[in-house]
Amino acid sequence: MPTQTIAQQLQKLITAKSDIADAITAKGGTVNSGDGFEEFPADIDSIPISSSGLLTSIHCKPMRKKRTSWETKSWSGYSSVDGHYIWTDEKNIYYSSSSTQYVLDKSTSTWSTKTWSGLTSFYGYGVWTDGENIYYSNASNQYVLNKSTSTWSEKTWSGLSNPIGSSIWTDDADIYYSFGSTQYVLNKSTSTWSTKTWNGLTSFIGQNIWTDGEHIYYSYGANQYVLNKSTSTWSIKTWTGLTSFNGNNIWTDGTNIYYSSSSDQYVLNKSTLTWRTKTWSELTSFGGYNIWSDGENIYYSSTSNQYILTKTPTTYLSPKLTPSLQG
Repeated sequence: MPTQTIAQQLQKLITAKSDIADAITAKGGTVNSGDGFEEFPADIDSIPISSSGLLTSIHCKPMRKKRTSWETKSWSGYSSVDGHYIWTDEKNIYYSSSSTQYVLDKSTSTWSTKTWSGLTSFYGYGVWTDGENIYYSNASNQYVLNKSTSTWSEKTWSGLSNPIGSSIWTDDADIYYSFGSTQYVLNKSTSTWSTKTWNGLTSFIGQNIWTDGEHIYYSYGANQYVLNKSTSTWSIKTWTGLTSFNGNNIWTDGTNIYYSSSSDQYVLNKSTLTWRTKTWSELTSFGGYNIWSDGENIYYSSTSNQYILTKTPTTYLSPKLTPSLQG
């Protein structure tokens, strides 16, 4: 068989792209202008599920792709879980909301009462790690955890005495505290917080910092920035599709990055920096702030609303660069 020229191969790809887009549309899916092979999996997700519960074939190839959807989740022991109170010590999953303290048995989906020593009333969103130790920081309450004895002991910091855990974040090299104009970097070996000087953006809150796995961003409303770690410089970031959003509502399923705030649901195309509308099944209006993972499954938990995502990731990477140990 004669070898095809590059032009002929390119034409075949163009034809295949058009055929696949037409097939998705014909099945009731949505293909946006400019979508290509990278976007087609998400476009296929938008195809309504048939009466048999399986998607029909696309472009004459058998395809059994599960649509990303949420299903109701039932817990035992405690059922009114809120995702932003959940954290992990990388062995167990805990729920901490004031004096309500639980530990999760993943195999049975059972929450059992957890007894701590030293500190018995605290909130999961204030728990964080420096990669070695686990801390609880909430203004005047500063503690470090002895995991083997479940004992919290008072922790004394130098330079900054009252950080708040939810405003602590990392660039994978250093630990920072960002709360308005109060900006610090941690020396782990001496437990000392020193003033940090940033360029471009000097006043921001750590809980709105997130990552796509490659870059670090700050997102708060119309204020959108990307960090140059080598120069500590924040530069204005321009997005397409969605331009005003908050970083604390961004999350990942281990493959894609999503923004979820009430009925505003988007998925990010990292290569084009474009946010595209995302359609979910069963659960369509929710906030990313309450999404968490047990390391295997992804859940949405907001008191009486408890859901599990049917698309399970092989790994779960939090897009939020807070070193807080949220599940």
